[in-house]
Amino acid sequence: MITSSYFTLAIIVMAIITFSIRYSFFTRSFKINLSNKVRSVLLFTAPCVLTAMFTPILFKSAFETHQMISLLHSSYFLAGIATIILSLFIRHTFVVIILSMGLFYGLRFIIN
Repeated sequence: MITSSYFTLAIIVMAIITFSIRYSFFTRSFKINLSNKVRSVLLFTAPCVLTAMFTPILFKSAFETHQMISLLHSSYFLAGIATIILSLFIRHTFVVIILSMGLFYGLRFIIN
C-alpha cells in the first residue's frame, strides 16, 4: 500500500531528478552538444509525457466499468476527443485550451 509520505517523497525525488537534468542543459558551466538526431528525438518527449499523463484520465470510466460504452458518458473522454478535433483545425494553442476547457466544464454540467 502506498502511503501519503511515500507518495510525497517520490514526487520530491522525481522533481529533483527532473530539475537537475533540465538545469544541466541550461547552465553555462557544462558544455553539452547534442547531435541533430538527438535533438529531433527530444522533440517528441513532451507529447509522449503528456500522452502518458492524460490517457488514464480519459479512459478512467472504461477501466472502472470494464465497458467501452461508458466512454460515451464520460465528460473527460468527450472533451478529450473534442480537443483533438479542435487542435486539428485551430492553430492557436491558447484558443484551443480555452475552448476545450469551456467544453469540458459544459459537459461536466450537462452530464453530471
